[in-house]
Amino acid sequence: MKKFVLGMSALALAASAAFAAEGEDTKVAAAADTASFSKLDADADGRVSAIEAANDTKIAASFTSADADKDGYLSKEEFAMAGKASSDSGAQPRSESTTPPSDASAPASPPQP
Repeated sequence: MKKFVLGMSALALAASAAFAAEGEDTKVAAAADTASFSKLDADADGRVSAIEAANDTKIAASFTSADADKDGYLSKEEFAMAGKASSDSGAQPRSESTTPPSDASAPASPPQP
């Protein structure tokens, strides 16, 4: 059951990031963020603790940096920024390489005496 909830949370975060990145209706993305926040906020206290954040690997990885006021919890605003930061960091531009890829199947040259 936890894997299902984790999967759905990750899917909701990915979907909200995709909507935001494509310039779709930001209200839809905000609703997805709110739904993700609510799923992680297990005790419904309006904030996500580090223990609750552990149920989402992306949020858990950025928890310390996302906790702007260093109170040990993520507010809805901090959570939204954490989700945005994790989606931004995953989209790195590919660099064009001028060197050809190495051929791992080619036999190694024998050592020179």
